[in-house]
Amino acid sequence: MKGICGDAMQQLNQCMLLADCDNAIAENGSADATTTIPVANGNGSGIGNANESGRSASPARRVFRARQVHSLAIRNTSSYDTMERPFRPDNLRGRWAKSADFYFASSSYAFSTMVFSDAPVWGLYFGGWKYYLSAYLLSVCFYSLPIFLIQTFLGQFSTSGAISAFRVSPIFKGIGYSILLLNLGTLTYYSINAAVPFIYAVNSLRKVLPWMSCNNTWNTPECSTHNEYNEDALVQKPHAIVEFFHSVIGSITSDSSSWTISWPMVLAIMGIWCIVLVLLLSNVSLIGKALRCAGVVMFSFFVAVFAYLVIHEQVNWQSFLEYLHPTVPSWSAIQAGLGTAILQASMVLGPGWGSIITLGSYNSFRSDSERLSIWVCITHVLITMMALICGHVANDHFELHVAMWHVEKKHTIQFLYLAHAYLLGSFTTMPRLWSFLFFTIIFLAELSALIIQMMSVLTAIFDEFEQLRPRKRTITIFLVLWLMLISIYFCTRLGFSQVSALSYMSLFTQIIISAVLIVMATWIYGRVRFQCDLQFMLGKTISNFKITCIRFVVPFFLGVALWQTIYMMSVNGVEDTLIWVSQSLIYLVALGYMVYRLCQTNGNWRKRMRQCFSPHDWHPVNADNRRFYEEIMGTSEMLVIDNGNAA
Repeated sequence: MKGICGDAMQQLNQCMLLADCDNAIAENGSADATTTIPVANGNGSGIGNANESGRSASPARRVFRARQVHSLAIRNTSSYDTMERPFRPDNLRGRWAKSADFYFASSSYAFSTMVFSDAPVWGLYFGGWKYYLSAYLLSVCFYSLPIFLIQTFLGQFSTSGAISAFRVSPIFKGIGYSILLLNLGTLTYYSINAAVPFIYAVNSLRKVLPWMSCNNTWNTPECSTHNEYNEDALVQKPHAIVEFFHSVIGSITSDSSSWTISWPMVLAIMGIWCIVLVLLLSNVSLIGKALRCAGVVMFSFFVAVFAYLVIHEQVNWQSFLEYLHPTVPSWSAIQAGLGTAILQASMVLGPGWGSIITLGSYNSFRSDSERLSIWVCITHVLITMMALICGHVANDHFELHVAMWHVEKKHTIQFLYLAHAYLLGSFTTMPRLWSFLFFTIIFLAELSALIIQMMSVLTAIFDEFEQLRPRKRTITIFLVLWLMLISIYFCTRLGFSQVSALSYMSLFTQIIISAVLIVMATWIYGRVRFQCDLQFMLGKTISNFKITCIRFVVPFFLGVALWQTIYMMSVNGVEDTLIWVSQSLIYLVALGYMVYRLCQTNGNWRKRMRQCFSPHDWHPVNADNRRFYEEIMGTSEMLVIDNGNAA
């Protein structure tokens, strides 16, 4: 511990000294070498400044050191300054068994429904590599990766969820409550994304794939299993694969109403939520092992399916190069491709918002989150490229044999389950096996996302509200049952049709919160403090160039992403009043908390603003790490620490 913190201390000293050392020498060159420089601690009291290495420091360096530490220290308010109860960490929250658990949990989003949907296929079809692929890679570098890193930093440094992590700037804690509402809203419909592949995977175990046959109870007399069609025919018979999706999944039949329920979906959702509940009642290390095993299974299954698909469909390098060239070079098509690329890149952060904060909070304090963040993004890019090939092959195969007019634009996930199910069902060797493997991949990915989202909600609640910790089990069961009941609404024909629109609204809110996060971490909290905290946590140097990019380049890119998202929302006709009201509530909660926080603080407005923007109880939870951190930063909150509880 002393060796690690010694390295961190040396790097932090360099961080605080090297930036303006020359200017400090020029300004204070005549200072007396024997002068004792008072340095303010976290409570505003003066202490003597000592050189950490034991050697006498130059006067200019001591003056600069005093100015830098003072500027950092006075910004960290204590519980005594604000008259609030200090943050009490949950000592029973647990930790990942291995650092690989964080990687596999974060990488599970790479196999989500969005990756295999028609959105990236048509984005590449319209934009090609010049627009879609380049926009996707830029979005990962200047949107997903920086926000992923900052979220990981907030969770790992504070060892707390998406509400308590905003102790770094308490006035923004309302965003934590907004995130809680956003994640709860996402959970109400996200179980649908896990239920659909679960139904397909279960039906793959039957002797005959039901979507490749017309001998089922839901088939109509006009059902057909044709493998070619006449484009000039006035009447096109519905294919068996289309009737399976319409009847079993979407309740889209001639005699159905808006409130017709798909009972297979209801049963699937109930089973999925039961699995989620069992895991949530376990400790974090067991959940991490389960997510790690699921990740290994997903990677193995996908490599096997991809390899067989490439061999069976004879996909070569020339075919891949053809996919990279746009087919419809128009400005509207390019805009659609750019918006899709941003939406695709946002999947690195997962559905909802703040799940990376939660996952990072279960890391050990010295985990190299920067390296893990880069590897997670690289994994997402590789899986996306492979999924794009699968999607193009499935699209071409479906268009050649069944006709794309069967796919309704209102249900964006319909393409995935029509095109891929037909392609896998057409394999000459073991079609049931390949279908089972493919849909199991998507099911495990969405199930993992559901578990992580629930962990985000529960972690945020129990980290922030200490009085609820003794009732973790009861609250978890109640919340899961409540979300299960609400999810049944999306098993109706009306609810199922609204799932796709919610994803664009969720992305819009994600970008807004991400922009606030950049401002909070690198501007309000401060570039120097943010950089020093990162170096202390990681035990290595963070270049100024990286911080500069996060401060200036990322906000510009977020503005472009927001503009494209608004365009995509207007094109897709997001006009549901309920959706707009629910999203507006998220912003009202954040703004309302800011007003409440200012009103609850004493003093004039300048003092209130200073206290509300200053970090509160912002330090590592571990006693040793905290002691070294406060020694380096020159801060002390005079709190009695007893196994994580402040007196």
